[in-house]
Amino acid sequence: MADGTTTVGASIGLPIESRTLTGWLRACARTLARTASHPSASYVRCPEPIAHARVLAYLATLRLPAWVLLVGVIAARTLRADGPPPIPLHSIHLWIDPALAQALSAWLVLMIPVGLPASYFLCGLLAHVGIALTGGARRSIGASMRAFGIASGPALLLMGVLDLRVYLGDPSGLAVLRAVAIAAVAVVALAGFALARTHQISVLRGLFVAVPPAALLATTAALRLALVIHELPGVPLPDAPYYVP
Repeated sequence: MADGTTTVGASIGLPIESRTLTGWLRACARTLARTASHPSASYVRCPEPIAHARVLAYLATLRLPAWVLLVGVIAARTLRADGPPPIPLHSIHLWIDPALAQALSAWLVLMIPVGLPASYFLCGLLAHVGIALTGGARRSIGASMRAFGIASGPALLLMGVLDLRVYLGDPSGLAVLRAVAIAAVAVVALAGFALARTHQISVLRGLFVAVPPAALLATTAALRLALVIHELPGVPLPDAPYYVP
């Protein structure tokens, strides 16, 4: 077609959408490499109907291995502990009770697999509304979800690694927030091209509409990590080093 649209029987888009898929991990690696290195050319074709299940499986493949490792290490530490250990006090504990912050942090970590499809649909919807309000969308909401979702893949991979570093180590709060900001900028850049090529609009417009959903992802990640960062930039630490439940 003239606008680059394909049907199910036509040529496929990305490796994870191939009907002759032979190796899932290989297809995921090829999709990640292609969309990160050639974001403009990767979205010229958009197969319809959108294979949301494959896109979500791709995002889960990138994001959840680090999550499984993190939950496993935390569970092993908890089982080895003799009773509730003292809670190291962080900057966030000046505003939130330490026990509540710890419980909330654990709950948010466990909800990451649930949040993955929720953020996929919500961010895609936000991007599509932005396109519709700035001149109209040529493709479906599903196409916007596909474009933004696949474009966020590299950032999700980075966030998985960052989670391991934050929850199992003790990086500076400034370094963590910088990493989140880098991930957000990467999402805006990659998703901007993805949305522009999917809907056949200008790249500038694609970048503009990619900002709100990318900001949503970055804000939720920063708030979740703020619960476990030892010292937030510009926020003092509590006087006592530990809280004993």
